[in-house]
Amino acid sequence: MVIETLLLTFALLGVATLLQTLSGFGFGLIVVSSFTLLEIMPLTATTFLVSFLSLFNSVSLVFKNTHHVNKRAFNILLVTAIPFMAAGYILLEYLSQSMSHWLNIMLGSVILLCCGLLVIKRSAVERSEPSIGFGVAGAMSGLLGGLFSTFGPPVVFQCYRQQWSITEIRITLLAFFCLTSLMRLIVVPFGTLPSYDIVLSTLFAIPIVLLFTRIGRLLAAKVSARHIKLLALLMLTLSGSLLIIQNITL
Repeated sequence: MVIETLLLTFALLGVATLLQTLSGFGFGLIVVSSFTLLEIMPLTATTFLVSFLSLFNSVSLVFKNTHHVNKRAFNILLVTAIPFMAAGYILLEYLSQSMSHWLNIMLGSVILLCCGLLVIKRSAVERSEPSIGFGVAGAMSGLLGGLFSTFGPPVVFQCYRQQWSITEIRITLLAFFCLTSLMRLIVVPFGTLPSYDIVLSTLFAIPIVLLFTRIGRLLAAKVSARHIKLLALLMLTLSGSLLIIQNITL
């Protein structure tokens, strides 16, 4: 990987980490969409990088706050996500080898769909929702996570509808993302292995993620989370639209 590409990789990871820290979502979506659009690395390699680096955003916080995890919702989400994550990963391996253009169009469509899901006004439920809601969210999240390493939107939408404290929502989501990212890394040896350069770049990116996570936490009290969320959604909408246009015209 040439130095210019490496610097661009680190810059995009820094931006994605900062936006994730300030808005609460978007790391996987931003990295996967921008890396694919700019052809920085193959989609299979990008999803490995996202799964690995996502752990550094969540592990320490989850271990310190496990008592805030909603165990019932977490268990349902995890149980339903695992088989669909496996199906998504197998689909990624197949499409990346034979139908890469269609895979990119699918990615662009998923990004636009996720943006729509994240801006929908969430109507809160009056009491704890039946298990079916979390089951559907877990299955959708697992499929998206297996394909693109973007587990977030369905589960974020579902959890924010509950009458939980913001801490319970945040830690439950982080615990789910942490464990699903770890599981996705476990299945990597059964598919396309990342190259030595990709693994090295991922390791070098760890300090970037940690640094920008720290910067984001320092800026959190000084910037509007609403404006940051809007900026992230605009970036994602643009990336998703360009991915579709770019691959339809090929």
